Amino acid sequence: MTAPLLFVFGLLALAAPAVASTGDLRFTGYARDIESGKLLYVESHHVANLGAPGEERVVLYRCASGNQPFARKELKYGEVREEPEFSFLDARSGYLEGLRRTPQGPRVFQRADARAKLREDKVPDNVAIVADAGFDEFVRKHWNELEAGGTVRFPFLIPSQLDFLSFKVVKHHEEPIDGAVASVIRLNLSGVIGWFLPFIEVSYRKSDRTLLRYKGLTNIRDAKGDNLTALIELPARERRALPPGGADLARLRAEPLVAKCPAG
Repeated sequence: MTAPLLFVFGLLALAAPAVASTGDLRFTGYARDIESGKLLYVESHHVANLGAPGEERVVLYRCASGNQPFARKELKYGEVREEPEFSFLDARSGYLEGLRRTPQGPRVFQRADARAKLREDKVPDNVAIVADAGFDEFVRKHWNELEAGGTVRFPFLIPSQLDFLSFKVVKHHEEPIDGAVASVIRLNLSGVIGWFLPFIEVSYRKSDRTLLRYKGLTNIRDAKGDNLTALIELPARERRALPPGGADLARLRAEPLVAKCPAG
């Protein structure tokens, strides 16, 4: 049962901070080894038309040494913000996964590596699935319930399984991060099996529900093919509001990805 989790954890760090007005935005995440503090990789987040219909995002995952991008994620938001279209590609292995919309309904897809066949399936019509960074929207929607100590359960899309699993979230505690009080939200599988599997923690600044920290397994793999466990920090001081068009997503989509990171 642990295998599906390896492709859930880490996706949540894509969540953008809550911003009242629309516009473009740029921010950065630093993924470090939890024990040693060694920098593992850097996430460069770019958002166009934040909060508006048709909001789009591009995230480049950059090597810790050399800063070259080795993976890219693209998202597009529609009417249901908890279920954005997305695609994630890691050029080092050719791993690919995502969710796309078709006239027949949303479809989930996945490819294990560059040599594997693309797999895909229809997403069930009768389930309000949370997909990828849509988790951030889900947390905001249920913020008051979580702050009051409630436990919220939801189906989370697992592209590697072409299916979903039931997860639960609960506010675990509060702690200071970057000089502000943050609510630490804990997520794990629902049911008895969840007692024995790893959990993740996402920390939001209470004043505006901005994501500041993520801790847990990620969807980024090391040279041996093992999924990395990381502490990802998204410093508020590095967030930059940009003028309309400032995110330049076309350039980011065209930026070449490297097949191997240089030795650190």
